[in-house]
This record gives sequence, structure tokens and C-alpha cells, in this order.
Amino acid sequence: MDFIASLDIARWIALVFAAVLTGLTKAGLEGGTLIAVPILATLFGARASSGVLLGILMTADVVAVWNYRKDVSVKHLARTLPFAMAGILLGALVGGSIPDRAFRTVMASFILISAVLMAIRELRGGLFLLPEKWWASAPLGLLGGFSSMVGNAGGPIMGLYLLSSGLGKGKLVGTSVYLFFLFNLTKLPFHIFAWKTFTTGTLMADLIVLPVTLVATFIGVRLVRRIPEKPYRVFLISMAGVAGLYLGLR
Repeated sequence: MDFIASLDIARWIALVFAAVLTGLTKAGLEGGTLIAVPILATLFGARASSGVLLGILMTADVVAVWNYRKDVSVKHLARTLPFAMAGILLGALVGGSIPDRAFRTVMASFILISAVLMAIRELRGGLFLLPEKWWASAPLGLLGGFSSMVGNAGGPIMGLYLLSSGLGKGKLVGTSVYLFFLFNLTKLPFHIFAWKTFTTGTLMADLIVLPVTLVATFIGVRLVRRIPEKPYRVFLISMAGVAGLYLGLR
């Protein structure tokens, strides 16, 4: 409860804002979490903020998983998860020792390169697809899991990976939702027992903003279902590009 007592009005506003952005992101409107992460890091500290945000992410996960329960590609889950789990473990072991600036630069470079390749693919009528081989899934799954553990920044990586796998909008969103639901469940023990950033206090704070998270996620799901396929793919690529620039310049 000391954590709750320490929260001032600025931190509560930041938590509510993060809940809105996270809910929309989990529904398939990418980019919001990458805005929420630095805001929370500024007010709570980089390591502590990751634990605070994890509870909000997992709340939105439950809503998104239920709404997209029929839209998951099991094949892509099975192909990606082993490498992503390895990335999460690697992030838990060495993530704290990586300079924040270096991490942001590497992530930004990879996201921007991926976004450019995907933009070229769309302009050429979708001719570029990743091979359905383990060596194509391995580096992206590893990087997605690692960046999710270290900075809750795996969304653009996995979004671009699934987009380049030829999935339609429904399967793309549903598979991404399930991937990050499993990512966050895997990350939880590390945050509780190793990093000690997910505590009773952070859980209470996350529960207080729970209604905001739920409403934002439900609204986001409705919006995504109304967006046509082509504009949604353009939106996803654009948000990945914005996320890459944001990470690289901040």
C-alpha cells in the first residue's frame, strides 16, 4: 500500500493515459504502448514502470484474447513461440545490463528497416513474404521476445513479422493478441521474483485503472473490426515507422 500512497496526481493521470493507450494497442491499434512506456518510465523509473505496465497489459490481454479467440493462427504461434520464449529468458538475464540508449538505437533501426521492407511489399502488391522456415522466424521471434521483456517494445516487431507472413487482418490481430498474452504470462514470474517490479502495490494501482483499460480495449476491438483490410495494413506499417523514429530520437 506504500506504493499507492506515493502516487501523486501526475502519476495517476499517467496511469489512466497508459491504460487507454494499452487497451487500444491490445485491440490491434498498434503504437500506443510505445508512447506509454517512456511516460511511465519518466514518472516511475525505467525498471519499476515495466512492472506497473505489465498488470495493465495483462488486463487488456484477457479482453483481447476473448474477442479474438476465433482469429488465431496456431501454425504461426507454434513457429514463433519457442524463439520468443528464448528471447524473454535472455532479456530477463541480461536486459538490465544493456544501456538504454543502445537498446533504443538497435530496436529503432530494426523496426525502421522492417517498416520500409513492408511498405515496399505493399506498393508492389504484396509480393514479399517471409519463407515458412524456422530460420526466418527465429531472429524475429527472438528479438520480439527480448524487446518485450526489456522494454515492452515487441509490438512493432511482431506486427511486422506477422504482416510479412501473409496473414489477413483478422488472423494477424488474433495471432498477435495470443502471442503477447503468452509473452506476458511468461514475463510475470521474472517481474515478481527476479526484478521485483510487480508487487501488491502495483497490482492495486492496476486494478484501480482496470475499468479504463477494459473500456479502451472494447472500443479498440470495435474500431479494428470496422477498418478495411488495406487501410489497416497501411496503418500498421505507418505506426511501426512512427514507433521506430520515436524510439531512435527520444
